[in-house]
Amino acid sequence: MNRYIFHFIVAIPLFFTACNGKHGTAESDPHAHDHEAGSHATEEVVHFVNYTDSLEIYIVGSPMVSGKNVDLAVHLTSLTSFKPLEPDSLRLDIDLNGKVYSFQAQSTGAKGIFLIPVKFDAHGKANAKLMLSWNGQHHSVNLGNLNVYHCEHDWEEDHVHESNGNTIKFSKEQAWAVDFATELVALWPLGQVIQTTGRVMPAQQDEQVVVAGISGVIDFAEKQLTPGMGVKKSEPLLRISSQGGTDNNFSIRFAEAKSRFELARSAYERLKALAVENVASTAELDRARTEYEVAQAAYQAIVQHNSSEGQTISSPLNGEVAAVMVRNGDFVSVGQPLIRLTGSKSQQIQCYVQPRFARLISSLSDANIRVSSTATVLNIGTLAGRIVAAGKSITADNHLLPVTLEIPHTDKLTNGDFVEVFLLCKPDQIAITVPQTSILEEQGNYFVIVQLQPELFEKREVKLGGSDGLRVQVVSGLRVGERIVTRGAIYVKMAQSSGKLDAHSGHVH
Repeated sequence: MNRYIFHFIVAIPLFFTACNGKHGTAESDPHAHDHEAGSHATEEVVHFVNYTDSLEIYIVGSPMVSGKNVDLAVHLTSLTSFKPLEPDSLRLDIDLNGKVYSFQAQSTGAKGIFLIPVKFDAHGKANAKLMLSWNGQHHSVNLGNLNVYHCEHDWEEDHVHESNGNTIKFSKEQAWAVDFATELVALWPLGQVIQTTGRVMPAQQDEQVVVAGISGVIDFAEKQLTPGMGVKKSEPLLRISSQGGTDNNFSIRFAEAKSRFELARSAYERLKALAVENVASTAELDRARTEYEVAQAAYQAIVQHNSSEGQTISSPLNGEVAAVMVRNGDFVSVGQPLIRLTGSKSQQIQCYVQPRFARLISSLSDANIRVSSTATVLNIGTLAGRIVAAGKSITADNHLLPVTLEIPHTDKLTNGDFVEVFLLCKPDQIAITVPQTSILEEQGNYFVIVQLQPELFEKREVKLGGSDGLRVQVVSGLRVGERIVTRGAIYVKMAQSSGKLDAHSGHVH
């Protein structure tokens, strides 16, 4: 009997020291708890993670407990540049039991990070909104629901503390300091891809060979021509001198054309004066005018860019010198090639595919071009390019099918260079694809970095399908709606491997 009395006496203080926040009445003193706070009650927790079309909102701080001062650290990231966002104003509104609490943000001195001190005199379920403005526009973002707890013990009971050793800490400050970007995993249209090699060439209409209009000797005295030199339309390039020649001497033909023109003009003007006095007939005047016009046309044709000493060769387009086929002092004949010029309007990529892809040729709709030297990938559709021709038959000389692409001229492609070409067929399915830049390779295995929270990541192995040079199909390992790192994945991986990077380096939480 004495044993039961002893147990009853011991239980009395335990009963009165228990947290009565969940069972007390409205008149209960919210600060009447004298129990010791749990070991996790002061830890930093994630309160809100919210994404809009252009903004990532990440808010962390201590648990929200009635009567306690809590500092919330708000991180704002532009989803356009993935750099810190600096709004003109920032305010947090929380509706708790019908009462709206407004808390103004304070600057921390660090771009993109703001401090919002909060304190509540009640507890219960609440709803939060972030009010901000930038670039002269006001925005209201509904952050969702939250709990303001009666005491630390209530928060402890409501949270399960888990630790995952596979996660990687990578702070917003670290992400802002490097070339970093993320993307939501989604289903994309996907068609078959034909991978091949192509060679960059000037478009046919953008290449021209300048030929000699007369026979004579090449004179580079006015301008030195070398491959790669830029030229402008109508710019003089060289001269062909007719002096010293014996056969088909240009100076003789020039003098003859000039003489015929002057004689025809003189005869026409004399008959025109006689016709006024009715001395010459109309038929004679018409015949003289015709002879004059023919002689004038012949003379103007030969005198254009020419003189009695020779011919001046000018550039017919804006571009550059691709090849010089003669040397100073060479004797050339009429029609002989002198200079090959390339324009700067468009380029062609000539590639060939195996005959087994013949059935897919008619479904080609687009193409990506990867420049091996820089790893740059260009999409011809984005560049306003097109597929000029796609052959459907082979020849005795070439057992491959020719495909020709054309794009506006770009400095990212060099004429004569070889590039990787991904010919894209019309989509016939949808699948998960990710940017090629998001893939990490380790000993033949492939991984992506999944963003679990704005500062918490996971390296996950994936199985890959085909690639179009820009995006690669993920057969397994990802789910629609997850967010992955598309640029800067290597930095997150380095943070994991070093084990020395502080995930909250520079934080002002």
